[in-house]
Amino acid sequence: MRGHVLDVDEKSYWGPYYSYFPALARYIPLGEYARRVRPRACVLGASDGKFALPLLRAGWEVVGVETDALFLNGGEFDLVDGHHEVVGLRQRLASEGLTEGCTIVEQDYMTLPAAGDFQLVMGSGLWSMPPNRAHTLEALIRHAMDMVAPGGIFFGEYLIGLNDEERRCGYYPPREEMDRIVDRPGWQLFENADLGIRGESHLGYEEWHYHRYAAAIVHRMPLPTTPEPAP
Repeated sequence: MRGHVLDVDEKSYWGPYYSYFPALARYIPLGEYARRVRPRACVLGASDGKFALPLLRAGWEVVGVETDALFLNGGEFDLVDGHHEVVGLRQRLASEGLTEGCTIVEQDYMTLPAAGDFQLVMGSGLWSMPPNRAHTLEALIRHAMDMVAPGGIFFGEYLIGLNDEERRCGYYPPREEMDRIVDRPGWQLFENADLGIRGESHLGYEEWHYHRYAAAIVHRMPLPTTPEPAP
């Protein structure tokens, strides 16, 4: 993050993998304004800090929701592309003096209250993960949106199905389906973009495979103001 440019943390294990996250710089406060106002973000699936660390550096307070001990505490593993060492989120926060600004929550975000008190709620690629399939995609997305304060932003990076199995499962929606899910009273869709196909291999899916990425950015409109009664 340089000035008002936002980017993923390249030192994260997930840093090399594509994300539309930098586009958020068009919509959220950064730099001196953020450092003065201290807006609050909730990063769903915080992992080892790919998104949380850039937001913290930009002046935000962050609640990172994550249950994977490997990415919270660090560890090592071997994949077909070699040996990997993960520096966990806790150590990465401590090394940059950012621990105080980040609250780590180790639980399923669907069990968290949707109190509408975050200026940004975001998740990237997590809705299709097996633990989340206890809920419908619509329930997952709408609960995350309900965590956003009036005037805030929901950023959801998701995957569009490339094959029949993915299309049938309900967690790789076409753009039109995401349009329907986020079309709610009091919300304004800023973007819902098909971002193209990328090939990748990573922890959890070592075989070379393809994903079609997409991202929705939705604004929760401020509550109407009540006019002051005339004296």
